[in-house]
Amino acid sequence: MPRSPSGLSTEREAVSVVRAEEHARGWIPAPNLSKSEEARHGCDFFSQPPDGGTPHPVEVKGWGEPLKRPDGAFTYDADVNAEQLARASRDPNWRLEIVANLTAARSGAGDIQRLTLTAAEVVRRARPWRYKVPLSGLSDRIR
Repeated sequence: MPRSPSGLSTEREAVSVVRAEEHARGWIPAPNLSKSEEARHGCDFFSQPPDGGTPHPVEVKGWGEPLKRPDGAFTYDADVNAEQLARASRDPNWRLEIVANLTAARSGAGDIQRLTLTAAEVVRRARPWRYKVPLSGLSDRIR
């Protein structure tokens, strides 16, 4: 994962960008969740709307690369894990915040690019592509 000049990972830098945007919109982002809390809640943090309503779950993806290639095609599809998709399926307030082009932005050669997807958009577009295969109970088969 590329590192920013300050030593932050691309993902952490992206979270900082989104948290700053939340504050600018009058939202109140809660502290980042721990890794185990992220898995349990299917997001990186919760952000409370300006009206004081129920906090919204926010998942952030940080990319060093731009969202689109020079030919206009998207560089990547966005990855979400099973917990994130499950949360998006049951909580219409969940959202995916993509922060891209961070490498160029760090060097002054480009601007940060942003894309927000709603829970409904993620659920509608998601396709399975990776499965977790637990290996517990197979220790005696290691050669």
